[in-house]
Amino acid sequence: MTKIVAIDFETANRSMASVCAVGISVMEDGIITDAYYSLICPESNVNYFEPMNVRIHGISPQDVKDAPGFEEVYIELVKYFEDAIVVAHNAKFDMTCLKQTCINTGRKIPVLQYFDTVELSRKVYPFLAHHRLNDMCDYLGIDLNHHHADSDASACLQIVMAVMGEFGEYDIHSLLKQCHTRIYEL
Repeated sequence: MTKIVAIDFETANRSMASVCAVGISVMEDGIITDAYYSLICPESNVNYFEPMNVRIHGISPQDVKDAPGFEEVYIELVKYFEDAIVVAHNAKFDMTCLKQTCINTGRKIPVLQYFDTVELSRKVYPFLAHHRLNDMCDYLGIDLNHHHADSDASACLQIVMAVMGEFGEYDIHSLLKQCHTRIYEL
């Protein structure tokens, strides 16, 4: 069975390179086996916090002043991506954050395959009015501390698990094909 790694970033401001937190959740053989969370001190050129972002995730400049920089966190992240397919809810946002932060810090952009649980949710639950993470969690009965990166990543994986259970299909590639959900490459 393929390892599935959910990722979620929070940003300090409108710059996609201003990541200030990351959450990872790992599923192997249908079980969540590992998780990783870190606050991140954004690079100096993007290290300012817009009030709207702080209202959304509650992370302030004080919270990240002693946090590791992206260079340190990157070393951990790429370990999780090995032999995995990556997933995020609204994956375009998270993959752009990853790519832009790598560019901004001079890190190599990881080569990975990913899919989006928003797209998957729209295919499987077309009758729902909205497919935001909190809406999906409410519908599926998943606990969520919304905009806390580790909770968001875990909830994303739980959506995948719920769809697997609904279809009785536990091979992610077969499930995505059956649900007409694309696999993208970063």
